Amino acid sequence: RFSSVFPSLNMAVKRREQTLQDYKRLQSKVEKYEEKERTGPVLAKLHQAREELRPVKEDFEAKNKQLLEEMPKFYSSRIDYFKPSFESLVRAQVVYYTEMHKIFGDLTAQIDRPGLSDEQRERENDAKLGELRALSIVADD
Repeated sequence: RFSSVFPSLNMAVKRREQTLQDYKRLQSKVEKYEEKERTGPVLAKLHQAREELRPVKEDFEAKNKQLLEEMPKFYSSRIDYFKPSFESLVRAQVVYYTEMHKIFGDLTAQIDRPGLSDEQRERENDAKLGELRALSIVADD
């Protein structure tokens, strides 16, 4: 999810995976030579394969160690990344619902005029709807 926001993290994971693939490939090569009969050419190839494996193994272990140390720090710091956005959302919701409550209260006070019965309110509404229907911009259905 964070690959577009934190591209360096994504690249570090990809580099580690590539190094792991190289390490596995060279390790299988060493194991293949270890299983063969111990002759001069095989021992020379085994020694060469081990020499190729050593720097790749060290590189993989270094990258793996770095990710194992930094990933928990990254995951714990994501709260710091989202906290300001979440606080802004909550504040915006508080302002919105406060304004809606105020507007609703004002409208309720205007509609709920004491002393009017339901029939009188219905007559007022019908009169206002009649005025709206009498306008030339309203089509008759």
